Amino acid sequence: PGLALFALGWLVFVSAFTAGDPAPIPYLPLLNPLDLASLLALAAVLRWHLADQRASWQRPVRFALGAAGFIALNAAALRAVHFLGGVPWTVDALPESLVVQAVLSLLWTMTAMALMVFAHRRTTRGLWTVGAVLLAAVVVKLFFVDLSGQGTIARIVSFVGVGVLILLIGYLAPVPPSAPQPARSAA
Repeated sequence: PGLALFALGWLVFVSAFTAGDPAPIPYLPLLNPLDLASLLALAAVLRWHLADQRASWQRPVRFALGAAGFIALNAAALRAVHFLGGVPWTVDALPESLVVQAVLSLLWTMTAMALMVFAHRRTTRGLWTVGAVLLAAVVVKLFFVDLSGQGTIARIVSFVGVGVLILLIGYLAPVPPSAPQPARSAA
């Protein structure tokens, strides 16, 4: 547990404070040293979690893994925009960039869609609700943050992309039933 906690803490710290410059090799999204190390840390903690049999730890570890994975995914997207889009890696420049805001809106919507489709197929209403809350956060973000870039291509792509993904979510992942339906006997 101590190593898992350290790995997740390292992952969150590095995701928040490091641009992850891979010099002298060129930057490749998800195939750079920092993103690969983050994926390995998440995989190691997940492997430990699946092997651990303590029932009382299941929920907190899953929450921590999900949160750390979401943070690492956002950091990977921000690093991609930093290296490929030329947005400076500073606390001021990243939130002000309309490209960053569009990328985050689309990433969060795709994450919500993945959660909701997975939860619908597994009939896991709690996980579906997490996806729905994330989707609601995207809609709020669209109206209060993304609208500041009126008339830009990033704003248009963000709104259209999120709208199409929400339509897909409505088709692919309606609310799962509250409990699995019992199988009917053929009598």
